Amino acid sequence: MEISNTEEEYGLIARLFHWSIAVLIIGLLPVGLGMGAMENSPLKFEIYALHKSFGLLVFFLGIGRIVWRFVSPPPEHLESHEHWETVLASAAHFWLYVCIICMPLSGWLMSSAGEFPIPFFGVQMPALMGKDENLAGFFGQAHEILAYTLLFVLALHAAGALKHHVIDKDETLQRMAYSKAGLGFVGLIVIVLGLSYTLSGSVILREIFVPQVQQEQTAQKAENSSAPTSAPFVPAPPADLDNLQPHAWAIIPEVSKLTFEAKMYNTPFTGELRSFAGDIVFDPEDLSTAKADITVQLQYVSTGDEGRDESIVGAEWFDIAQYPTARFVSKSFEKAEENNYVAIGELTLRGITMPLVIPFTLNIENNTAQMKAEVVINRTTYGLGGEQYKDESTVAHDVRVIIDLKAAQNL
Repeated sequence: MEISNTEEEYGLIARLFHWSIAVLIIGLLPVGLGMGAMENSPLKFEIYALHKSFGLLVFFLGIGRIVWRFVSPPPEHLESHEHWETVLASAAHFWLYVCIICMPLSGWLMSSAGEFPIPFFGVQMPALMGKDENLAGFFGQAHEILAYTLLFVLALHAAGALKHHVIDKDETLQRMAYSKAGLGFVGLIVIVLGLSYTLSGSVILREIFVPQVQQEQTAQKAENSSAPTSAPFVPAPPADLDNLQPHAWAIIPEVSKLTFEAKMYNTPFTGELRSFAGDIVFDPEDLSTAKADITVQLQYVSTGDEGRDESIVGAEWFDIAQYPTARFVSKSFEKAEENNYVAIGELTLRGITMPLVIPFTLNIENNTAQMKAEVVINRTTYGLGGEQYKDESTVAHDVRVIIDLKAAQNL
């Protein structure tokens, strides 16, 4: 067999590209369609990681195959082919190339915009863009649409190849397979394609019929649960400056932020806790009277991805059905140096109360103060992640919390 293509048949390199990509795509499609319906677990994330790795492999092989077409042009269509067959085959090949490149690329862009890890067999690939919730959704939809159209074009491509081999009895399939492959090779293709499309078809049917049942189950759970999981976002009330006591401060929610940064497969992602309020008394001249009591509504977490948000508020993580809030209560304050202080207190999360020390900077101008702080919390201290995520192979133990509060007082 020739390495390069000839006028009569494809060479070894072209065949390796073709069948490697074909086998990978046939395996990736049903897995990609089905893995989203899995319950969140380390196993699911491992499957996602493998899906991305093999998807990127398709991307790189696809680029190689396109380059090879220019280096070694493919053989022309057989003279026995009808004009409509050559037109349809060319259109199918064009769309297959589009999908081979654009499907993995859209997944790469989707993961980048959503701050998800992009593994390539253990090597983390760089993000192609920064966090953007809208673009993550757009590329996610593009990825899904390409998958469904690819299923149709693959079926058309396979049907055409089998027609030429079984009905027309010409050399179309043999030119890309092996000249002596015969019906055994064709049978193997039919079996693999059949298994792939059976799995894909079952997923499609499930997506049609199961969502209604899931919606009913979700509604029933919400009705039986005391947790306001489906409540609309209600921000913290505005600062009531007229009723503040001396040296009391009211948080201004519209210009205050409570964010966090965690790592999944060593890839950082950020989130925001969007509803919090509390009582603050602080006099820089008399720290003995200072106190802070802050409550965070955990259901209002946003990381830019709905699936990830649902996982975070679920039983393995925040478990808002039992523990809807987190609370920090100060015990004392100390001054470190100019504009730098330390809040010593306790944080209660998931029903577990542990000591927490928060170094912070404070700038007071007239009746407005801005407090900034960063503190690292070990999630396992509060049971976040449960037994499934106890080690750091999936999610890192340390979570960085960034506090940026603005508060006002009535002078």
